[in-house]
Amino acid sequence: MCFLTKLWFMSVVSIITCTPLYAGESELERLKSGFKNKINSVIEPLVKRHKISLFSLEKSLVKVSNIEDALLVREERLRIPEMEILDLIESIPESPEKLRSQVQRFNREVLSAINIWEKKYEKALVGLEYRLTRLDKLNEALLVKIEIKRFKEEVSLRRNQNGYGEIFSKEQRRNFALKSNGASAKAEKFAELLIDGKTKHSKFSGFAWGNYPTDFEVIFPKTTRLEEIKFLLWEGSEADKPRTYLYQLYVQRKEDGEWEMIADYSKRPAKGWQSHKFPSAEIKAIKILGIFNSANEGFHVVEIEAY
Repeated sequence: MCFLTKLWFMSVVSIITCTPLYAGESELERLKSGFKNKINSVIEPLVKRHKISLFSLEKSLVKVSNIEDALLVREERLRIPEMEILDLIESIPESPEKLRSQVQRFNREVLSAINIWEKKYEKALVGLEYRLTRLDKLNEALLVKIEIKRFKEEVSLRRNQNGYGEIFSKEQRRNFALKSNGASAKAEKFAELLIDGKTKHSKFSGFAWGNYPTDFEVIFPKTTRLEEIKFLLWEGSEADKPRTYLYQLYVQRKEDGEWEMIADYSKRPAKGWQSHKFPSAEIKAIKILGIFNSANEGFHVVEIEAY
């Protein structure tokens, strides 16, 4: 590594962390520790202000005898000291509306405040991986590479789960309906193909199917904030007879909860990609009810995506 590159790397590290390198502590561990400390110091004043705002909101709700909403605000306020700072922005409460608005504002402030430090941390990790590789410290370089991948996924998940596409680029949108993201699937045949991330298919393979009426489900490991569901119905080649499908789309807001229909195409022929947007909401599972296919008795879904 040339002197200027090494100097740049050390300057980034010094900005993120001023903690000493103790015996037995790797450069990666030092970098991770320093980044965590920096993030905590940046967010701490925002957390204090957030707690004061929640307390004020709680008092105002009590004053108008809205005890139920006041208790929800108190629950949100009391959970703050028990959680890691970044875990506070994991989800947004559905109600009351004033609490939801306050939490959204806090999350937006936090994400904006840490954005610059996340970029610096990622650059420092990339620089460290490059330097360790040049020094033939391949095992250490591999650990850094794993941390880069983990960190990028964590940042992407946090931003998308809070629905702040207006702050960050759309390219960072995360598809939660993937096996690699912890989702599972159910279907009469080949359910795993619904969540494999692949849309290429042939006349006889690459899709899940069942004889209609039949269900196709995607279940998330925990309730996940979504605002769009997309799925691809089987598309034949130009030589195939044109076909259309009829279906209904449902969501489940919590485990073992009731299914709520959000799209009814039981009388509206559909083909190819289907896209359904809705107000951001916590969702536990998705279900497509396949009702009809104009070509045969089967219903075929290539891929399901959820954002």
